[in-house]
Formats: sequence, C-alpha cells, structure tokens
Amino acid sequence: MTTVNATFTDGSALICAFPSSRNNGVYLVKAEPHFNELVITHDCPACHYGQKGCKHVQMAAELYRRWQWWEPKKTIHTVTRKIVLSPEWEQIQLPPSPEERIRAVIDHAS
Repeated sequence: MTTVNATFTDGSALICAFPSSRNNGVYLVKAEPHFNELVITHDCPACHYGQKGCKHVQMAAELYRRWQWWEPKKTIHTVTRKIVLSPEWEQIQLPPSPEERIRAVIDHAS
C-alpha cells in the first residue's frame, strides 16, 4: 500500500505527496471540496493508460476524509492535470487513522 510522504493545505484543499512506484520522485494529488463533490486533481501514468481506480486518487480521498472527518461523504470527481508544489501551502500533519490509534493503545498497554 502506498503511504503519503507529506501533506499540505492551501486553506481549503488537501495536497498529498505520494512516492512514485520506483521511489525516484513524488506525485502531488490535490483533493478539494466543491459543494457535494470532492474534486481530485492528479496526473500519473496510471491516469493516462486508463487504469480505473488510481491508487493515488483513492488514497487522497481517504486522507481528505480523515482530515475533514466531520464533513458528509462526497462524490469523487477526478481531473487529470499536473499539480505543482507552491511555497504558499502550509505543511500539515493529519490526525491518526483508527488503525494507528489502536496500535498506539496496544503499544502503551504493554
């Protein structure tokens, strides 16, 4: 499973940096709310070869839900376009996932 290297925000969107499959670079994925939709903008080889369910898009959607956990679930709409890192974005740390919380409880109990 792909893990996120870093997460950023521009105030409303979550931008995720995922390692490439060869670990020689990163792909940026932007998840931005737009009414009842979550618009995920991203460009990678899987998007160009018509692969359904790009893992970067799926992971960004999950991370956005973890970040904005109080929002109702949104319909995902994808846009294939390259995202470029911006110096105005703030790097943020996401809250732990339910699995990470359980692991922390187990680790502290022993």
